[in-house]
Amino acid sequence: MSDEPFDVDDLTVETLEWLVEQNHPETPDLLVEALDHPAREVRIYAALWLAELFQDPRAAFALAEALYTGDQQVRRAAADSLWEIGDTDPRGLLGALRYAYGAEREAIIGALDLIGWVPDDPGVEVAYRIAARDWRGCVLLGAAAVPGLIRALRDPDGAVRRAAAWALGEIGDERAVPWLIERLNDAEGGLMGVGERVCDIAAEALERIGTVEALSAIEEWWAGQQTDDGQAI
Repeated sequence: MSDEPFDVDDLTVETLEWLVEQNHPETPDLLVEALDHPAREVRIYAALWLAELFQDPRAAFALAEALYTGDQQVRRAAADSLWEIGDTDPRGLLGALRYAYGAEREAIIGALDLIGWVPDDPGVEVAYRIAARDWRGCVLLGAAAVPGLIRALRDPDGAVRRAAAWALGEIGDERAVPWLIERLNDAEGGLMGVGERVCDIAAEALERIGTVEALSAIEEWWAGQQTDDGQAI
């Protein structure tokens, strides 16, 4: 092989195999870059080596792709690699999920479900359910999910904040009350923002929890809403 710099788009499975066998210093970086290669076979083998050698959770999406499109041997290797990453670096896997969007996140979640992976640590399971946007799963976890859902109330994504508020209302744990009250000032969503506002969902959650503090906060918030409506008229 030449000592000239590698062009990622020109990488082949054979080139990657040579890099791995030679323990080339650029191997980790090139494997990561090859995850976006236009050729599916290159993406999949890059992910398999990245997972096997480095347990790198960034390989998760291409491993998921391999589970659905590879031959039987490749599918088995991909399943083993995903499981290994989940056991070795579950929080890294959660990070990969957190920054994945749309079809990519769904593919990773579907692949993990397909191989039957479930986090061993209850705290990690809560974080996994939140990252996977599995809000009903969070509700089924009950009180154990409350701290993670409270943190999710401050997520930059309004859809996540709305869903977290809903889940907390379904669980009905009083620990969430102060944090839900804080969300009564969160008007994201509704009309052009699509869906109910975060504050509306938070108010419904507080009503379900039903403590004196929660109901008092709703009454004050609702009075403010009526005043704002009157000013708008």
